[in-house]
Amino acid sequence: MSFNSNHYVHPDDKAALQALKAIPGFTTLMKTFMKEWSEKQIQLRCLSSYVRLGEDQLPRYKEMLKPICEKLGIAVPELYLMMDVRPNAFTAGENDPHIVITSGLLEILPEELIPTVLAHECGHIACHHVLYRTMGTILFGTLSGTLRAVPLGPIFTLPLQMAYYHWMRCSEFSADRAAVLCDGSGDKMAEVCLRLAGFDQKIAGEMNMDAFLQQAKEYKKIVEENGASKSMEGLMLMNASHPFAALRALECFEWTKTEQFSEIMAGTYVPKEEPQDDPVQRTLFDIDNFFKSLDPKNSKKEEKEADSLVCPKCGTKNREGSAFCMKCGASLKPVKKVCPQCGEQLHGDESFCPKCGARVE
Repeated sequence: MSFNSNHYVHPDDKAALQALKAIPGFTTLMKTFMKEWSEKQIQLRCLSSYVRLGEDQLPRYKEMLKPICEKLGIAVPELYLMMDVRPNAFTAGENDPHIVITSGLLEILPEELIPTVLAHECGHIACHHVLYRTMGTILFGTLSGTLRAVPLGPIFTLPLQMAYYHWMRCSEFSADRAAVLCDGSGDKMAEVCLRLAGFDQKIAGEMNMDAFLQQAKEYKKIVEENGASKSMEGLMLMNASHPFAALRALECFEWTKTEQFSEIMAGTYVPKEEPQDDPVQRTLFDIDNFFKSLDPKNSKKEEKEADSLVCPKCGTKNREGSAFCMKCGASLKPVKKVCPQCGEQLHGDESFCPKCGARVE
């Protein structure tokens, strides 16, 4: 039995990708990239500059991939070793994706954790992240020297960059879940996060996972206390392609406690209905409010303006000027008309109801 990626993909991953596609300029960016890019370019770079692992070269690492790929229902990808002191692994390509691990990763992680990293990368393949992530890593310079001449500068606006980085971070949670499913628990994926955060093999002493998870809980509490902390988090993550290590570890453990995880492992999981609030609008709200938080006028008036806009759907108080509710994602724009068919409140000049499709005069 192989795991169905539609069953474990993280809801934030799905919502962030939909929000990214809704950002003006994404379609143009995608078309320009596909016109200029060729998968053959990256393949040639791997063959010429990295070490391909297989039967004749460190075969144990390629052997690790076989049971992982069987569990995730994907073909076994090519595996390469790259000389880089920074511990990292990434997946690139499109039709024939491949995985690259760095020498620094093998230095910092014990051998028993390498399959977990490989399962994470295979999770990106199973969740169909690879093309978008390849585009992102090229745009953000991770694949240095590759496709530097692609004329994307004017297209790659700041809101599009933020949305792209946001999706890349959310996609990591889905890949983490794939690794957790392959391992049967969150222990190893959480340990990978702890070691990448600073606890490598050369440090003597016993790791305390509970203390590491407590860091994540304290971080979340601080960020959730007020808008200023949330804005500070936005600045910290603006150019980050991965979530913070401690938060990833906590997310893994929390997910293993859910019915969803247990049912997927047992092969009995049936997808539930989508939540009523719109995650796409919620993601767009985060980007919109982040830009507003950078204005000193907004930060000074934060407490006063919190009472200015009340969400008509859930009653949450929002800052003046907000386009979407911070809790449920509902539009805060004034209601201009109501659909005569289903009663949906419309905020623009729509000719047709987005909910039932009825014509609106």
